Amino acid sequence: MATVEERLQALEDQQAIYQVVCGYGYSVDGCNAASVGDRYVEDGVYAVGDMPSWVGREAIAAITRERGHLGLVGAGCAHMSSLPFVVIEGDRAVATCHTMVPMHGKDGFFIGRLSASRIELVREADGMWRIVHRQNYMLDGKPEGPALLARLNEGVSAS
Repeated sequence: MATVEERLQALEDQQAIYQVVCGYGYSVDGCNAASVGDRYVEDGVYAVGDMPSWVGREAIAAITRERGHLGLVGAGCAHMSSLPFVVIEGDRAVATCHTMVPMHGKDGFFIGRLSASRIELVREADGMWRIVHRQNYMLDGKPEGPALLARLNEGVSAS
């Protein structure tokens, strides 16, 4: 049985990981490049199944300045994550969740993108959890998305 201190640390780690995962959407929709970048390690990767990957903190932060992103934000959108399922292995963790982008159009709001996400994180020397690799696959009927979600119990060691 884990000690009270170990149990408390696990809860604090889980809460910190929730903040990293959910804070991305607020940061990217607020076009806060510094906050977006701070969620990733220096050489982090953001991979979306149907797009080229963004590699490196600066490239990921720069999403907030891309014409396409600014157009989405200007028209009304929200990058949202469901509560992640978290597996912690020491100073490494994996969070699995759904992510979606509701968007505003001429007939109201609609879901523009719905994804399965697997987010690998590490606790850095400063004690902060940051994303090492984020993989999104669209939930569009192809097998990659459900297969990623099926791995929710797998930690980083299974990657």
